[in-house]
Parts: sequence; structure tokens; C-alpha cells
Amino acid sequence: MVKLVKWLRKYALLIVMLLLLAAPSVTSQYEFYVVQRGVQNAIHVLGLLILIGYSGMLSLGSAALLATGAYTYGILLVKVGLSPWLGAALAVAFTTLIGTGLALPAFRLAGPFLVVTTVGFGEIVRILILNMEPITGGAYGLAGFAKLLPNQRWVYYLMVAVLFLIAVAVRRIGESRLGLALKSLREDEVAAEVMGVDVRRAKMVSFALSAMLAGLSGVFLANLTGYLSPDSFTAAESASYLLMVVMGGMQSVVGAIVSSIIITSLPEVLRFLSSSRLLVYSLVLLVYLRLNWVKTGRGSLAGLVKTLGFPQGAGRAKDRS
Repeated sequence: MVKLVKWLRKYALLIVMLLLLAAPSVTSQYEFYVVQRGVQNAIHVLGLLILIGYSGMLSLGSAALLATGAYTYGILLVKVGLSPWLGAALAVAFTTLIGTGLALPAFRLAGPFLVVTTVGFGEIVRILILNMEPITGGAYGLAGFAKLLPNQRWVYYLMVAVLFLIAVAVRRIGESRLGLALKSLREDEVAAEVMGVDVRRAKMVSFALSAMLAGLSGVFLANLTGYLSPDSFTAAESASYLLMVVMGGMQSVVGAIVSSIIITSLPEVLRFLSSSRLLVYSLVLLVYLRLNWVKTGRGSLAGLVKTLGFPQGAGRAKDRS
């Protein structure tokens, strides 16, 4: 039994990928769309795994970066007339640039102050989308852009392949010198700097990688839905992405992928409960977090608070100049 568990842990990523490849053959059209959205969300969540899980910098503006990638892709195709692949590359590059700029406040802020900054950034992006109606379509949304591939199933297989490559890369980053530098920021930023870690560079790399994957996920979102609306990129969506990271184990690549698919699918699985659906959904998530972050030895509520950077009790309060 122990050998079986070790084998499953060793090949967990490969098993998940094989199950995802088989999904189109065993699901209905709507169920397949839900799985597609889960895979698309997983790409985004792996970026948050680097930012939140590895680096310990909490962000509640991740939906804004997703919107940046999706809308840039749509605008470049509809308004400028670029090809889908060129538009996708430029959308990812632009989102990476915006996300790297978001790292600048992180040089001076931490904990709840950084969270408020990311929330503000998310609202700024959403309001810009609403008010720049000639370009973004405003409240009416944006549609009419071409897809990367002509067949929806091909787009799905492309997403699965990209997800696998990203998962391997994120796992390797976690085990590399860069990953160790990012994790040292999560534990103690001052001690990391004393030990020779370039804190500013590490933060910029963390935000840039997270933004790049958010932009890529946004491009895939545009391909899946064929329509973009500002209502799809609210602060509530950012909270859902944070929940996916937390439920996945904060530092587990496979856990992040599985939690993304489960949390994306769970509201649809509970749809038969009608008006009570969201209540049961919330209770399921609360019970899971209770069992995995408070009761077991894998994590604790205090550990989660520390990881997210909030002050605890008589914690350190230093003014940095």
C-alpha cells in the first residue's frame, strides 16, 4: 500500500494529464466546457502558486491581469486585425509588462497593504474596461474575434499540453535557486536580503511569471467563450482563484491543478440544489479548509496567515525607508 501511494505521488501529474486527455470522450458537450474552463483556470492558478505559494505575496487583483490578457487579445484581433497567434503573443507580453509594473508597490508594501493595492488595481482595470467603450465594448462586451485553432477540441488539447509544460516548469522553479529565493521571501524578507537574495529582483520575477500565465490563461478564456464581459473579472473572481491556490496546498503543483478543476466544476455539480447551491458549495469549501488547514499537520491557520504575510499577535512592525 505504501509503495502504491509513493507511485501515485510520483506520477500524479502524468495521471492527471491522461485523465484530462480522456475527458472529451467521456463527457457531454456542457460537461466538456466546464472541464475546459477548469484547465484554463489551472494555468492561471499555477501563476498564483508562484506569487502566493512560493513568494508569500497575496494578490486579490489576479482577475484584472486575466482581463488584460483576454481583452488585449480580443482588441488586437477585432480592432487592429492581427492574426490570432500574433495577437496571443502580444497579449501575453503586454500582460507580463503590466504585471511586472505591479511589482513596484511590492518593494515598499507587504501584507494587507499590498492586498489593498492589488484590489485597487483590479477595480481600476474593470472600470477602464467599462468606460473605454469604443475599444473594449464597455458593458456590452467584446466579441467577433477568431480562435487560435478552428476546432474547439484542438484548443482544449493545446491547453492541456501547455498546462503540462507549465506544471513541469513551475515544479522545477520551486526546486531551483530561484524557487528557494522566492520561498525565503515568504519566510522572512529581511533575513533573505541579509543572506544575499536580491529581494527586488525576486519580487519582479515572481510578479512577471504570475502575470505571464494570467495573460496566457486570458487568451485561452477568450478562445473558449468567444465573448468577453467586464462582469467576468470582478474581485469575487480573484477571491476564487486565491481559494484554488489555498485548497491545492499552497505549494503543490498537482494540488493546484486538481483544486482548479474541482472548484470550477463544483457549482455545476450542485446545480440540482437550485437556490441552496451556493450555500452547500460554501459549506463544502469551509469543511475542506477546516480539515486540511486547521486540524491536520500539513498546515495550520496560523501558518496560512504567516504565509499570506499578515501580522500575528506581537509581530514585527518596522518602518522601512
